[in-house]
Amino acid sequence: MTTTPGTVTTKGAPDPAAPTDRHVLDHAHLPVMTLRESALANNTRVMQAYVERHGLSFAPHMKTHMAPALAARQVAAGAWGVTVASVQQAMVAWEHGFHRILVANEVLDPAGLAWLASRRAEDPAADVLCWVDSPAGVDAGRAAQDAVDGELHVVVEVGFPGGRTGVRTAGQARDLAQHVHEVGLTLRGVAGYEGGLPDVDAARAYVDGVLEVAAAVRPLVDAPRALLSMGGSAWFDGVVDAVADRPDDLDVVLRSGASLTHDDGFYAERTPFHRHPDEGSLLPAIEVWGRVTSCPEPGLALVAVGKRDISFDEGLPVVRSVRPGGAAGVRPVTPTPGAVTVTRLDDQHCYLALADGAPGLTPGDVVVFGVSHPCTVFDKWRRVVVIDDDETVLETIETWF
Repeated sequence: MTTTPGTVTTKGAPDPAAPTDRHVLDHAHLPVMTLRESALANNTRVMQAYVERHGLSFAPHMKTHMAPALAARQVAAGAWGVTVASVQQAMVAWEHGFHRILVANEVLDPAGLAWLASRRAEDPAADVLCWVDSPAGVDAGRAAQDAVDGELHVVVEVGFPGGRTGVRTAGQARDLAQHVHEVGLTLRGVAGYEGGLPDVDAARAYVDGVLEVAAAVRPLVDAPRALLSMGGSAWFDGVVDAVADRPDDLDVVLRSGASLTHDDGFYAERTPFHRHPDEGSLLPAIEVWGRVTSCPEPGLALVAVGKRDISFDEGLPVVRSVRPGGAAGVRPVTPTPGAVTVTRLDDQHCYLALADGAPGLTPGDVVVFGVSHPCTVFDKWRRVVVIDDDETVLETIETWF
């Protein structure tokens, strides 16, 4: 019996003619991006246990994976809610049923602010907050709140010199919190981002300062509990250390996004679980599968995976395994360290340098890559395949922004 191939119209989508129960390489249109179910389950469990053990709450950042299906796993495991980077992302989260949302940026667009200020009218149980770091942001929020007869909840963002957003001094933070209070927005606390700092010691010192600001503005928070939120995936053990003796009425919310999928590079080197192995460990979940298309000279192989398919901003991909012949069921070959190295990426090509001891690659073989920095691989895929450890396809999830 002959089979008519289906037509794939979305990047990463499976062939519609493929059977439900199949190996990832059956009916495959490479390259594809996959997630290991066992790693997702492990990382969800380890991270939720970590925040609970330290008395914190968790609002993982959805901008890492952009997938409501993955955020739903984290919320089901106990996460307080989700974090996003923009109002558009918040709208996606809201429409997928997440009504506890941190927008980890100052919002200036009137339409976006109006949407935020109207959330409690849509759902009285909702809790949607955004950052402010300027009087202009506060005033824009008040105008939007008035326009919809709504209620805008904000936290003052406290940054550091040379860093990203956020006021730079404790005095500026107190003045801005006072302005929030005077114009009639609802002040909930303070927030920051320690991920841009060089090491855990710097992160700890920075959070110490933010904690002092939280205490200074506490009289302006008209609620039984105040909030402090921090958000990197590299130095959050420094956050835990700094807030260990926090006031009893202060809730600390971590926003770490990369912990769910982890990686084989940037975060693998920096994760707090390396420094504190007794707290657990994270596993890399992401793989990108591509086929060798050319071996034009000794010591060089080209794979049809490029900048449009895999992250490269915080380090090049690494080769996790090779599948000789590229067929399902072939035993994977794991190169010895340094034998197969990614040296360069073009838009659609990956250059592999083959040293002594490298597998004898030939066109048609499949190479499985791990990534460095998960955030910038998800944005290249509209569909991502979740696989079991025997590489059977379990489901296909969608990315939304």
